[in-house]
Amino acid sequence: MSEEKQLEFDFEFDNISDHYIVSESNALIEARTNLTLYEERLIYILASRIHPDDTKFKTHHFKVKDIAEKLNLKEKNFYTRVREIIDSLQDKKVIIEEKSMNSTLSAHWLAAARYYHGKGMIELEFSEMLRPYLLQLQKNFTKFKLWNVLYLKSFYSSKLYKLLKQYLPLQKRRFTMEQLREKLEIEEGKYEKYSHLKNRILLSAQAELEKKTDIKFTFEEIKSGAKVVGIIFNIFPNHKNEREVLNDSDYIDQEETLDLLARFEINKKTARELVKKYGEQHIRDNIKYVYDKKRNIEVSNMAGYIIRAIEENYADIKRVYDPEDEEDQLTSISQLNSRISKFIFFYDQCIKEGVETETEGMRNMMKKIMDEIQRTSEQRLLLNKRPLELDDFYHHHAKEAFKYFSAQNNGKVQALLT
Repeated sequence: MSEEKQLEFDFEFDNISDHYIVSESNALIEARTNLTLYEERLIYILASRIHPDDTKFKTHHFKVKDIAEKLNLKEKNFYTRVREIIDSLQDKKVIIEEKSMNSTLSAHWLAAARYYHGKGMIELEFSEMLRPYLLQLQKNFTKFKLWNVLYLKSFYSSKLYKLLKQYLPLQKRRFTMEQLREKLEIEEGKYEKYSHLKNRILLSAQAELEKKTDIKFTFEEIKSGAKVVGIIFNIFPNHKNEREVLNDSDYIDQEETLDLLARFEINKKTARELVKKYGEQHIRDNIKYVYDKKRNIEVSNMAGYIIRAIEENYADIKRVYDPEDEEDQLTSISQLNSRISKFIFFYDQCIKEGVETETEGMRNMMKKIMDEIQRTSEQRLLLNKRPLELDDFYHHHAKEAFKYFSAQNNGKVQALLT
C-alpha cells in the first residue's frame, strides 16, 4: 500500500463544535497577534481542540469544507481560499510581553501546516513556543466557548471581547486612548479622530457583543477638557444570548465519551472510572440532562456537577422518593434546622461572653453544622428521601455550611450556584 493511500486510514478528522472551550492565558490575550479576522478564527478553532489534560501540542486534521463553513467563506473555490489563509498565517508572529522574565517573545503561531491536495484535508499544529500560553493553564487565564469569537464580523469586536471577558469578574476595565489603540491593534493613522473610533469600533462592538456573545458592556468617556483621553468599560454577563442555533444533543452524541468529559474539565482518570462504572449511554443521558435543564444557569463547579449528575442519575426522571416524615429526627428537615439553630445560638453566646474567639467559635460552629448535615444526608439517602437542597436551610450560616459541604462532595447544583 502506498504512503498516500495509507494516509486515508491513519488520520481521523477533528470535529469543530461551537461548544468547545478555548482556554487562553491573559498574556496571550493582551499580546499583539498580527492576525486578520479569518486567521484569528482559524487559530481559535485549533485552540478549541486542546484538551485540559494535554501536556504537548498535537497535530490536528480538519476537513477543508468544515473550516470553510466555520470561517464563513463565500467563495465558490473555498479550497484555494483556505490554503491562502493558511499560507498567510504561517508567516504571522505573535508578540508577547513576558513581564515575569522581563522579556519579549516573538513566535510564529504555527509550527507546521500541511495541505493535502485532492483529499480536502489540512493539518495544523501550534508552535512549541506557545505552550505556556495555551497548555496546562492553572492561573491568569480566561476561557470561553468557541462560538463567542467565531461569528463576530470584526477583528476589533473579537479582540475587545477577549480583553473585556478577562475582566468580567471585576466588572470594569480602564484604558487610556493610547492603550486602547495599542490593545485593539489599530494601525497608525487609522481612526485618529475619537468620533470615528467610537462610531466604527466601540459602538459597533457594543452591539455585536450583546447580540452574539456571553458578555455585554457600556462605556464611559474620561475627558481632559473637551478631549477624550480614556475609556472605562463596565462589563456584564449577557444571559439573553442563548445561541438557539446550537443542537446540543447532536454534539453530545457525536463526541467520544472521554473527550466529552474532558470538555467539562474532568480528568482522564476520573473519566475512565465513570465510563467503567456507569457506561457510556448513562453518561451521555445525564450530560444531556444538564444541557437541557441548566443551559442558562451559571454553575461554579461544572465538573463537580456533571460528576454528581452521573453518579446520582439526574436524568432518571422516573425515580420516586419516599414522602417526608417530620417525626423522624434523623431525616426531618425542620428538625435538622432546629438543631442547627441551637448550635448557632450556643456559639454566638460563646463568642459574646469571650469563651471562644470569633474565629474559633465560627470554625467550631461550622464544623458542628456540617457534621449534622452529613449525618442527615446519609440517613436520607438510606431511607430514599430526596437529597438536601440549599433552600432547605433557614439560616445563612447553615446555607454557607451546606455550600461548603456540597462542594467538598462534588455537591448538588443548588449549593454550587452563585
